[in-house]
Amino acid sequence: MEYGRIGCNFYTGCPHNCTYCYLKRGITGKALGGTEVKLKKCFKDEKHAMDIFKREVNNNLEACRQHGIFFSFTTDPLIKETRKLTFWAMASAISFGVPVYVLTKDASFIDSEAGKWWLDLLLAEPTLVHFGFTLTGRDDMEPNASSNEERLDAMIQLHQMGFPTWASIEPVIDWMSTERIVVASIPYCDHYKIGLRSGVKKDYYNPKEVVERIAFLCTLLRKNYRSIYLKESVRKVLREHADAWPHAAEYLNDVK
Repeated sequence: MEYGRIGCNFYTGCPHNCTYCYLKRGITGKALGGTEVKLKKCFKDEKHAMDIFKREVNNNLEACRQHGIFFSFTTDPLIKETRKLTFWAMASAISFGVPVYVLTKDASFIDSEAGKWWLDLLLAEPTLVHFGFTLTGRDDMEPNASSNEERLDAMIQLHQMGFPTWASIEPVIDWMSTERIVVASIPYCDHYKIGLRSGVKKDYYNPKEVVERIAFLCTLLRKNYRSIYLKESVRKVLREHADAWPHAAEYLNDVK
């Protein structure tokens, strides 16, 4: 659970149709809904889902306050089909003093009337609301999502409002695209999670290049006082080739 120890998953399915998406493959593809967005079968309706959410938060308040709640592992929580219930839950969580972490590829919420209303409400406790965007720099592999530039623009606006911002730099499709979008986001992004692409052939990545490019990114981000979490896919390569980067060890247990 590298994105959150406690997750909230109201819906299954995601319309972005990203070519690299793990939700599309094998058994999970069928179980998690593919591109069709549906409220999970365990909920009667959105009100029922919200009632259960409030009950679970209240019953596990100490853990939720300690670890926060991540939205979401089974869909994009801020697409038009899911954002109302997500914002409702986020507002409820911060009223309990619980931090929330949301990860999206949809930037359109920030310009919608409803989105503006919810953002004004969430500004009551802005430090508890962490907005994250997946940034790969590869719009061609994310055909139905907002463009990476649109996501970056939304991040800029949220950062200027005072919300903590973070980026999921995963998957790394190619290093040029990754480095370009990281450099562009640095002034507006507080935290980075970096991971490699899953389900590819072993020779998709050159281990020496992985070490070199991760060393470059980590040095760049640390110089700009940005925090970093390297996912297990990256740490595995660093452990196996740590001799190629003398400072690799300091990042291997950096879990944030």
